[in-house]
Amino acid sequence: MSDEDDSLVVVAPSGNLILDIAQDEHGPQYAYRVESTTLQQNSRYFENLLSDRFSEGQQLSAALGALKLQGHSDLAEVSPDALPRISIVNVGRIAISKSSALQPLLADFLCAVHGLDLANSNPPVANLANLAVVADRFDAVACLSTYVRRRKFIHVIDAKSRGKPNPTLTEDRVRQKLLVGILFDHPPWVTKYSKHLMMRDSIQWRPGVEEDHTKALWWDVPNGVEDEMIQRREYILETINSLQAHFLRLYTSGERQCKLGYDTSLACDSFQLGEMVRFFHKIDTVRLQGKIYDTTEPTYYLGDIDRLLVSLRQCSNYQIDSNHAHCGLRSRLLPLLDLVHNQLSLDTGSLDIGICLECWHNHRSEYAWSLAKRPVIWAHPRSLTGNRTLANGFRRKGHQRSPSNSCLSKHLAVRDLFMAVERDWTARDAY
Repeated sequence: MSDEDDSLVVVAPSGNLILDIAQDEHGPQYAYRVESTTLQQNSRYFENLLSDRFSEGQQLSAALGALKLQGHSDLAEVSPDALPRISIVNVGRIAISKSSALQPLLADFLCAVHGLDLANSNPPVANLANLAVVADRFDAVACLSTYVRRRKFIHVIDAKSRGKPNPTLTEDRVRQKLLVGILFDHPPWVTKYSKHLMMRDSIQWRPGVEEDHTKALWWDVPNGVEDEMIQRREYILETINSLQAHFLRLYTSGERQCKLGYDTSLACDSFQLGEMVRFFHKIDTVRLQGKIYDTTEPTYYLGDIDRLLVSLRQCSNYQIDSNHAHCGLRSRLLPLLDLVHNQLSLDTGSLDIGICLECWHNHRSEYAWSLAKRPVIWAHPRSLTGNRTLANGFRRKGHQRSPSNSCLSKHLAVRDLFMAVERDWTARDAY
């Protein structure tokens, strides 16, 4: 790539077309010398635009025919002023600090399409994210994905961070990596960073936040992924809330919970219920609200789900006397929190709530939480009989067998836990 003057970037020295590109009609316009055949081969947008079906393609064909009649067999010797020109407005929902940054971004995109080196041999995440947006805009994702994979850009980024303390990533950077993973086909980033957003929450998902189509594309992740993450987070919160509701329901049911058989067993149940309510109210996971006239708007937990689980783990092992050392909430709640935490913790190897790119592409109708019918009930294997066991120790009823050559069955088993209308936690109680 070279510059013939300040206003023209030469991507292909023997190129037969000048592209004049701007982000909007009144913004600065940048010119690039390119090879039309290469564009058509690697971008469905240009394949259509430069075909005979559109006026731009007809004009290009006529202009190149005229040059040939004039005896210009070597287009490298033809002045850019004599080449056909096509104007394009809008390169996608990118994020650049200043308008002048658009020129090198588009130069990098066109160089990638032509199989040439980028200006930066190891582009940072932000550059890759903007390239992904432009590739999506011009329907050249397949070409750029192959290019990025061949140049190992993502592996270089991962290698640089390997062995270093985990940095505190901004949501902007997390979303950039997620978009790059989706559009440039890098499954580890899709799984990891979709899970990160579901666990940490997004400022985009807060009540009252209106959708802003002027923000970069990664703030509204395409292909249905944004809605899927929102749906998954809501089901996860519902599952954690059901744990709290489970114990409140047990201790208000009238069914004896204290199993020691002492005369104080009823008093023990009442004591534990009181301590339980006080604890949940203290960590702000339960609201004491009258139902005679309730005008309170429904609310849900905002923020880090890991922090929520840590708060629930802080429950003390309250006992009414020395004979009731194992009657409290703690000994019964912690095994259930462990079960849920194994699927949610960002520090564990289990990433099943994160989006699996292979299943998202190949089995979406079966895999997506947003498309699935909710199971009526989920129960731990101890409380079921005669049902086949699936991955991660879960069992489920009434589902068809998933493809044997995929990881879908593992994902579905985890999904059933979080999507169930009701959950039977009783079998996991540790008395």
